[in-house]
Amino acid sequence: MFNQSVIDAFGKSITDPITTIMTRSRKEYVHETTFFGNDSDEHIELMKNAFHIRQIQMKEGDVAQTALGLFPGWEDLGIGHESGLDIRRLDNSIIIELKNKWNTCNSGSQKAILDKLASYKEKHPNTICVWGIINAKPDTVSLSTKIIHNGQEIMKIQGVELFKLVCVHNEYNYTSEVIDMIKHVMYHSNTTV
Repeated sequence: MFNQSVIDAFGKSITDPITTIMTRSRKEYVHETTFFGNDSDEHIELMKNAFHIRQIQMKEGDVAQTALGLFPGWEDLGIGHESGLDIRRLDNSIIIELKNKWNTCNSGSQKAILDKLASYKEKHPNTICVWGIINAKPDTVSLSTKIIHNGQEIMKIQGVELFKLVCVHNEYNYTSEVIDMIKHVMYHSNTTV
């Protein structure tokens, strides 16, 4: 059953951390001339805008980790946790390595993610180990797939299915409320977006 106090408390817990992320100073774009590049003022301005949009998108990954790690029953493992992973249910029943977009991993980084998750699964066989992707590839048919890596079962869960995994509290799925709350905090705080 929906409980407004859960979403209100969640909103309060994420406001300061997300505002901090979103108000971090942006790097300035520095144009680098290339042999085949377009050095017109118009193109340089387009490149500058694309650079700033990319910085905002990178912040979205940090926001997701922070917010999902602050949802009731979860923790953000931050940097330096022995597992090298991102968020975990407090009872250790699920641990997740988060990536912002479906295309952020080349084959080497994908192997490193699966290696970390498989290693954790080997040490904690009762924990569901998840490679979570916030923004799924468009038109993905299955947002949840099983991968066997180094003999261990890893779940790859994307998009709304990932939020459904994290955002259930007392048998109510708060996914839409959580997404709305995150967007509200991101875009209605005094941010540099």
